[in-house]
Amino acid sequence: MSHALSVWIRSVAVPALRLIAAALLCLASSSGLAADIAVVLPGETALTREFVEALRQRRPDDRVVVSLLQPDQVTAPSADFLVTMGQRSLAWRVALPAGAPTVATYVTPSSLSAIEQPLPDSVQALLASPKPERQLALARLLLPRLGKVGLLYSPQAAPRMDGWSKAADAQNLEVVSGEVADAGDLAKRVAYVLDASDVLVAPDDPAIYNADNLKTILLTSYARNKVLIGPSAPFIAAGSLSTTFSSPAQMADAVDRLIDQQWQPAAVSYPRDFSVLSNQQVARSLGLPIAEDEQLAEQIRAQETQP
Repeated sequence: MSHALSVWIRSVAVPALRLIAAALLCLASSSGLAADIAVVLPGETALTREFVEALRQRRPDDRVVVSLLQPDQVTAPSADFLVTMGQRSLAWRVALPAGAPTVATYVTPSSLSAIEQPLPDSVQALLASPKPERQLALARLLLPRLGKVGLLYSPQAAPRMDGWSKAADAQNLEVVSGEVADAGDLAKRVAYVLDASDVLVAPDDPAIYNADNLKTILLTSYARNKVLIGPSAPFIAAGSLSTTFSSPAQMADAVDRLIDQQWQPAAVSYPRDFSVLSNQQVARSLGLPIAEDEQLAEQIRAQETQP
């Protein structure tokens, strides 16, 4: 190769390499640019406002805006990411063509079943209902001699009971199941499950655990000196003993991580962070010396981090 040709190649190649390097640098830095995140919700409440504010605090470099879902809305707001809140917002998003990556929050296994179609690859769901493994771990901490766990559920929730059974097997707990096919059989089935178990643990099943049935379930439990664990934080004030739950700030933490992590198409998960809420008055009335909520949460977290 002639000297002149070598000089010409270097004169062309060096600037080209510099341009490529500059382009790669710009590409790398673009991942740190502010993203537009639209939070789609059917209406504003104290919970939605707390969640949105927590998400803004965790992503100060991004633009987090609220988009109220309108009747018959058929288009998504322009954004790099969508975050939906509640079942109605998720059903709206699933009906849209594939679009921006979406994290669906404040949905439950029962609400996912109600959609009657699989999640598209562009959607991930974060469940608001307690994780079965955590509820059972909480029950063991509250009742150290726990051996048999009662599960009461409707036919609609029956397909999800396999997950509860596997979680119980992993903790060496026996499951006593009771399916309530007719509302008139509720009292009889509650009595059967409670008589054959040490505690009643409520799964996500609004057909059973609702305002109309709660009095029957609690009075039957108290009459047998048994307690109800779960199904959610609002049930604690009504007389349930304890539950695990994720606060709006903890749900925002989970969304923050999912946005930054490699996308998992159609994944369904529980928030990693959670709290415990107990009814100390119920515990005292039943003679149960239980630890403080934060201590219970710390013990469960320690169990989850063990190999």
